[in-house]
Amino acid sequence: MLNITEQKRQIRQEMRKILKTQDKLIKKKADEKIFRNLCKNTWVQQADLILCYYAMPEEPATQEFISEMLRQGKKIALPKCDMSYKGNMMFYEIKNLFSEEIQSGAFGIPEPVNNYPIELTSNSIILVPALAFTRQGKRLGRGGGYYDRFLYQYPELHKIGICYDSMLMQNLPCELHDCYVDVIITESNGG
Repeated sequence: MLNITEQKRQIRQEMRKILKTQDKLIKKKADEKIFRNLCKNTWVQQADLILCYYAMPEEPATQEFISEMLRQGKKIALPKCDMSYKGNMMFYEIKNLFSEEIQSGAFGIPEPVNNYPIELTSNSIILVPALAFTRQGKRLGRGGGYYDRFLYQYPELHKIGICYDSMLMQNLPCELHDCYVDVIITESNGG
């Protein structure tokens, strides 16, 4: 029997393989459905601040969602990893997704250049990435612990996981420090 760390490593490998081999047209259609489901979500509609992330190519796309929320006048903040302290991540407000205020950062992921501090409100939400989720909100991240550490500091945030239907699993190995999300949105499920 594999220990939890080995189980997680094995599932991560399997999920990365699935994500890298997905059909581009099917992915694009699923991204559009996830975008529509996100925009219809009550928490998203009521939010004044959305902590989001710039999706990597194999993840459900967030760029159109970010642009739409900015057009609607909502505040958007993206994460920035502090490489001097492993596992530390903070969110900084952006005004425009496609500008000099976003540059390649830690792990090659686009990050905010400026450090406009955010102030969380009771209507702040966070979109949480993962390689896999369960319908109960368990999540398997990429293994760095950045989101778990951040979410532990802000338990009051409404947490929305977004993923493809193919990323939903019956069960995932979980440890005490692993944070759950409140709602999962996929191409077939609006939360």
